[in-house]
Amino acid sequence: MKAGWPLPGDKKIPVAFYFDFFAAARQGIPTCRFIEDPVVKRQAVIDTFLETGADAFVIGRLPGPFSYAAGGFPNRIYLPGRELPEDSVWQFGENEETIYREDYHYIAENGWNKFLEKLLPRFTGHEARDLPELFSQTRVEGEKDMEAWNREGVPLLCGAALTAPFEVLIAGRTMFNFFEDLFICPELVVSALEAMVPDFIKGAVDSARYYGMPSVVITAHRSAGSLISPRHFEQFALPFLKGIIDALDRAGMRVMLHLDCDWEKNLPYFSEFPEGMIIHTDGSTNLAEIGKIYKDRFILMGDVPALLLARGTVEKVKRYCLDLVEKVGPGSPLVLSSGCDVPMDAKMENVQAVVEVAGSFK
Repeated sequence: MKAGWPLPGDKKIPVAFYFDFFAAARQGIPTCRFIEDPVVKRQAVIDTFLETGADAFVIGRLPGPFSYAAGGFPNRIYLPGRELPEDSVWQFGENEETIYREDYHYIAENGWNKFLEKLLPRFTGHEARDLPELFSQTRVEGEKDMEAWNREGVPLLCGAALTAPFEVLIAGRTMFNFFEDLFICPELVVSALEAMVPDFIKGAVDSARYYGMPSVVITAHRSAGSLISPRHFEQFALPFLKGIIDALDRAGMRVMLHLDCDWEKNLPYFSEFPEGMIIHTDGSTNLAEIGKIYKDRFILMGDVPALLLARGTVEKVKRYCLDLVEKVGPGSPLVLSSGCDVPMDAKMENVQAVVEVAGSFK
């Protein structure tokens, strides 16, 4: 089942992590400098990862504010050292509308990439004419990230990332406005979602191939069954998520599905997804329940909660990991990881405890 993914074949249970601000805290770097200086950020993340002793990092590209804004979170980002104290974590202005109802028409007619020329100047401070150079700079920094990981011999699971279209629109419209749109103008929403999919697929495939890593992580969260009904999931989320996954699979891409929030009500739909995917949960979804249904279909990844890594003890972390292995089944394809990112205030000894438990299974 692990065939194709860069995971150690001699380990029953490998460990993979993703983090950013945890590295800033561990290396004693103010978050404002960590964000603004890609060289500092790159070295801090790699040094911290090597200290954990884990087997793989999720994705080697280390995005900055512009990458987040252009790649799936169309919100103003409040930055440490500017709007926030210099050691804060950046904050996304998710209560501020950046996509308007009338934009659905434009997206449907012109696609997502063309719409970015209108969208990004609304909240990033950049003009449309600046965007090609910003995208070029982003790619150059991505190359440097990948080269640095390769020099250290660190396996990377994914070469590109994308956020599911539903999640992008809800971020830009704001949750209340978007949920209102699902009732007031559902056809407009669907037409925009349909137009977004081709640009999302092409962007992910091009990026993964550019970096020489044929694998993509897709993030989804507010389309979970804990937030929307099955009817709305089938109408506004599933067709576009599945369309992207299927297209990536046809293009020879491995797919990781990173799921925030509780997806237990959505599990029956997962039977429509191709085998061999990694399903990474954040501690909200019962990973053992996924294992009961799909342990012969997917690789399961997760899901030590952020609170436990930050506030728990080594013994509690070990107990959680051992319980998870027991519930999922020691013979199941499992990758131990944090639930979502390792939090900024995690204790290194707790992170290393995850690795220690994994190493006890020979």
